[in-house]
Amino acid sequence: MMISGNISILLVDDDVDDQEIFQLTMQDTGTGVECEFASDGIQALEKLGGGAYEPHLIFIDINMPKMNGMELLAELKQNPWLTQTPIYIYSTSDQKDIVTKCMELGASGFMKKSPDIEELRREFSQVIGNRLAL
Repeated sequence: MMISGNISILLVDDDVDDQEIFQLTMQDTGTGVECEFASDGIQALEKLGGGAYEPHLIFIDINMPKMNGMELLAELKQNPWLTQTPIYIYSTSDQKDIVTKCMELGASGFMKKSPDIEELRREFSQVIGNRLAL
């Protein structure tokens, strides 16, 4: 699927500061990015609404209330309308066993949250560029 114009991204993260940093970083990537946010896995499933909203990319934090990132990832990978949607884990924790488990559950990749905005911008730009190339 070729994406033209804006790219829609869903970030599932309960930390409002991380949501704000994410949005600012996305705005600085130089592409037309529209960010949507959910504060936990349950809210994300409601927002996705059985295919009502189909983002081009999904980023999920691991540690959240109600439904954690791995539980949400496993749930999303069972939904047929999301089979072509890359889902990345975006977390402060990059322990090898957690990364391995996320990849086994079907994550497209794993990004460690960084306080370095330039580093985040480069990583996000690369992920968006890879998605736009499809």
